Order: sequence, then structure tokens, then C-alpha cells
Amino acid sequence: MSLRSKVTLLCVLCILYLFVFTLPSLHSSQTIKESVEPSWRWEYNDRIEASRPIPPYHSPQPPSDNLFKNNIITTSTTTTTNTNTNTDTNTNTNSFNNDIINNDNDIERSVLDPNEKFITFFTHSGFQNQLIQVENGILLAWYLNRTLILPRALLGEAFGWSYFGKLHLEHMLHDPIRDESMPGNGDSCEFYAEERSFWGLRCPDRSRYAVIPFDDIFDLSWAKQHVRIVLRERSDFEWLDEKYNIKRHYQNGDTIQDQANGSYVDGDILFFKGDTRYDWRIFDTPRKTHRLGKYANGLDIYQLRKREEKLIHFSSLFGTGKLPIRRPEHYTFLHTLQRSIIYRHPVVLNVADQIIRSLGGTGNFIGLHVRSSDGWFVKALPENIYNIVLQINKEVEARSSSENMIINNHIIPGGRSPIEQEEEEEIEKQLISQQKLGLQQCLDLAKQKKVTLIYMATDARSPRQSSAFDPIWSQYPCTFTMDDLLIPSSPIWKELDGVMDQSTGQSMRKFLLPLVDATIASRGWFFIGSKGSTFSGYIYRLHDVFWSNARLEQRIQS
Repeated sequence: MSLRSKVTLLCVLCILYLFVFTLPSLHSSQTIKESVEPSWRWEYNDRIEASRPIPPYHSPQPPSDNLFKNNIITTSTTTTTNTNTNTDTNTNTNSFNNDIINNDNDIERSVLDPNEKFITFFTHSGFQNQLIQVENGILLAWYLNRTLILPRALLGEAFGWSYFGKLHLEHMLHDPIRDESMPGNGDSCEFYAEERSFWGLRCPDRSRYAVIPFDDIFDLSWAKQHVRIVLRERSDFEWLDEKYNIKRHYQNGDTIQDQANGSYVDGDILFFKGDTRYDWRIFDTPRKTHRLGKYANGLDIYQLRKREEKLIHFSSLFGTGKLPIRRPEHYTFLHTLQRSIIYRHPVVLNVADQIIRSLGGTGNFIGLHVRSSDGWFVKALPENIYNIVLQINKEVEARSSSENMIINNHIIPGGRSPIEQEEEEEIEKQLISQQKLGLQQCLDLAKQKKVTLIYMATDARSPRQSSAFDPIWSQYPCTFTMDDLLIPSSPIWKELDGVMDQSTGQSMRKFLLPLVDATIASRGWFFIGSKGSTFSGYIYRLHDVFWSNARLEQRIQS
């Protein structure tokens, strides 16, 4: 091959190399952000642009892609199209403005902020399930940078999930504040007689429940540093209009016909009305497909951030799986939020402290929670008791082994072998179990490590009269309930009776006792709850937070 041919061939190869390798690489380096899957886009930005937020926990901006620019929210009944093309999806900047955060949320703004956006929902089910919904509401409000309009807590006789219209009516019937424009001195039961007939609802018995702001019971101070939270004083839509100028469309003086279920816009409100308890699952990352599990539909927070409606109103935020978390900083926020929400009611804490002192102080007993009087727990009570006794045995044995330095075949002072000592202790335990011991006797025996002191929180009316509880008392006779510790003339009852329901003038004692029970049980050196109980789950949290703080304080002092 001649030199000219070799040079020509080399030139051709060089040109081919440029076309095949170099130019595509240059093109890909310019478009790499557009080629990254949206759900991983943030990881790219974290590495390249260091955009991950740092505490305080400001919610991250949505990805800078066009995936959801023409967002459509679909349901089984209704489709709503977002025609707003404004890319500034966080117009509610006041929620994270330091001046607003540092102000008391109870102090209303003298002038309404026209850019303020809101989110709200209806609570339902038992008290602990309501708290889960509140935690979901705070998390979602933080995601969306919206003010949370928080309904009141319902203590006592609750109502379950239902369609939006029925939940709305339940809340209006339970409202403590009456609209004076209603006939019958603001009697909501009389005013909503037609609606009650439609839904088949009776008037709620006000002696069987009490409504109270959540932040009267729980410490929401940490949450309020990151989310503006306001109380929903009344549940009717007129209050939203009067208070925050949130309006629905009007036709001939009446609001437009409500749609039963689905997502749709009515004036300033974007409604999400579910036809199932597990309606929309809300994800913290945008993906083309999501694992819905038992949920009917899926949303992500970037879709919701694009909404310009003044209020997003969900029928419910029920369930621990409602807002699955993929981003680690979101999990950190939720974890910190949950650990910050502990009881703050002064009477609850004071009464609990008095009873704890009568038990010898924190860490002098094991705490139990036995749920027994409703639903699945009635049938499961014997199995629950059996499992609780097994756990007590395991923990007592483990603690005894760590405290007693007994080595095999070692002769302890007095000339008794370990086997002889065990036999003697077993005889002593049997003698103790046959006696009805008072609190002072149990405290003295506990100091000698001859018995295990136990406090049992339970919703059982008369556990001493129930044979289902016998396995606990037969093995651990120094197990006490609140009824065992408080005589009828105890001043503690008077203190509880002093807390009045402002709307009825009745004592809130029976509604606060479960909170006192939970607080006491959480102060034991170990806690054992009932399988499947969300209330037990919350007491586990109280126990963990209390003892974590105690250990931290001890380390600081030392």
C-alpha cells in the first residue's frame, strides 16, 4: 500500500472515530440532566449542585423538568387539568418566613396574605388514629409549603371513616362553637336535621365525647417551627369564607352541586373526596409508576405543589402508609416530628407524676398496656395476656441474670448453692402469689428484689373481676391499675374533675384518664403493649423519648 493510501485510510478512521465516539459524548454531557430518570434527578443535583436542604427542614424544590408541566389529576369519577404554567410552585413563602415562624400561631394576622395557601382534612376513627392523620397532615403541609387548618381532636365516642359529605356532617354536628345564625340557639342537630336524615345519623350525645384543640393535648411546638398551623374553629364552609376568604362557586345564591367522590375544583378549593378509606397514596418522589398497594389512586407532592387553588381539602389522611417516604431528609423530618409530639396537658402530666411517685418513681416498675374492650381485641385478649406474660418473664429473667453475679457451682454466702437458692426463691414466690399484697408491701418486697412491680394501663372496666387477667396476677401479684392506686376520696380525682369541657360544662376526667394511664406506663423501666394497638405503639414512642432524654441528661450532668 502506497503512502498516500495509508494517509487516506488514517484520515477516514479519524473522521469515523469523531463521529462515533467524540460527538455523542459531547452531546450527552450537555443533555445528561434531561436523560436522568426524574425519580433520581435529585441525587444528581445533590452531587453536582449540592442542593440538598439543611436544617431547619425546608422542603426541597421540585425537579426542574417538564414531566408534570401539563399535570392532570385523575380519579375514577373526575378529571381535573392544571392549566397554570407558572413554574414558581412555592408561592406560600410566608410559611417558612422566619418572622412568621417565630410568631405564635394563635395570633391571627391583621391582614390576610393573598398568597397564603392552605390544606385541610377531616379526622375520624379512634383518638390514636386521629393523631396519625394529624402527623400526615403536618408532613403534607410541610411538603407543599401550605398552612395547615387543623380540626379539633375528638375524645371519647368517635365516628369511623365515611364519604366526604358524611364526615363533613359529623364534624359540624360535633363542633363546640355554634353559628348564632342557626335557629334554635345555634343547635346544629336541629339545623342539620335534613342532612342527618339523608345520612342516617342521630344527634351525638355530648356526654359521651369532648372536642379539644390538638395542641392543648400534644406538644406541637416543633411542628409549628416548620409549618404554620391554625385551628379550624368551625367545620362549615362559611367559616372558611369568613376567616380566610376561601370561596366556592355560587349560582343563584347557592353553591354548585357537590360531587360525591373524586377530585375536582370548586372555586378556591381543590377537593379530594375518596370513595374508599384508602383513596389516594401520596408519594414524595415523582415517578411514572408507583406501588399503590391497597390504595386506589396515586399522587406525588410535585403534582400537588403545582396547584394554584387556595385550599386543598382531603376527605381523610388516614393510615400510616398514606405518605410513603423515599427521600432520607423527609424521613428525618417525620421521625423528628413524631418524637416531638408528646403529651403536654398540665393536669395529665401532674396527675401521672403523682401516681408514678407512689409507685416508687420512674424506672421502679414495668409498664403494660392491655387493650381489651373493643373490636378485635376482645377476642384476642387471652392470647394478648399470654404473650404479655411471656415477655414479662423474659425481661425479668434477663434483668435478674444481669444483676445477680451467680456462676455455676459457686457457693454464695450462707453456704447455699445456686440450686438451693432457686428452690427457696420459688417457694417464696408461691407464698407471695397466694397473698393479696398492698402497694406498700409490694414496694418493700421490690426493694428486696423479691417481686416485680408492674403498672397496667387498660381500658377494661373491672380487670380484677375478669378471669382473662388471672395469668398476670397469679404470676405477678404486685400488678396495679389506676383503680387499685386511687381511692374514691383521692384529691387526684378532684384535680381531674377540675378540667371542664367549655362547650358542655362537664368534667373531662373520663376522657383524660387514658392519657394519664399511657404516661404512667411509659415511665417503667420496660414497656410491653398489646399487639396491633396503635395506642400501645404511641406509648412505646413515649417510653423511648422519655428514657432517651433521661440518658442524654445523665450524660450531660456527668
